[in-house]
Amino acid sequence: MRSKHQNNGFTLVELMITVAIIGILSATAIAMFRDQQLRAKRTEGMTNLEAIAKMQKSYFGEYGMYPPVVPPGTAPPIGPRARQWASVAGNSFDIIGFAAEGAAYFDYDVAAPTGLCATCPGGECFTASAYGDLEGDGNVAVLTYAHPDSGGNICLTQALALPPPLDFQTGLQILNAPARQLPPAADDY
Repeated sequence: MRSKHQNNGFTLVELMITVAIIGILSATAIAMFRDQQLRAKRTEGMTNLEAIAKMQKSYFGEYGMYPPVVPPGTAPPIGPRARQWASVAGNSFDIIGFAAEGAAYFDYDVAAPTGLCATCPGGECFTASAYGDLEGDGNVAVLTYAHPDSGGNICLTQALALPPPLDFQTGLQILNAPARQLPPAADDY
């Protein structure tokens, strides 16, 4: 006589395949989440550079010059931790009225002809820069906003003396817009 045996469970192979699929999906999700975190941090830098550029242009409209801004301790930050703005910039940005809200992942500076930039004879250019180690790997991410004078002259970044990055499609420098420096000049985030 045959016994009736019902198999209501999963086989070991089915369980192993399920665990492997879950592992692959979670590894993909973690990598995507990390990329989104880095993009959000980079957005902070881009947004703040836009604000700094607007305030510089406003200052120029009132006083006829772009002031350089060199925060205390101009060495680029190491580590992915956000720092409170007051401890990062002190009062150096007060001249143009800029302050980041809350903690900042980047340190900022502005190169202008009245400071460390001598490339604009009329004093009508500036380059705002943001520096941060977003991945915590010891490499510094660099964002720039370069505003040329009427002759096309630009200032290099203060901390690393970098020119504005090139647009891949046109091969021209990216001017009057925030842009990120690409390796080997900056972090690969």
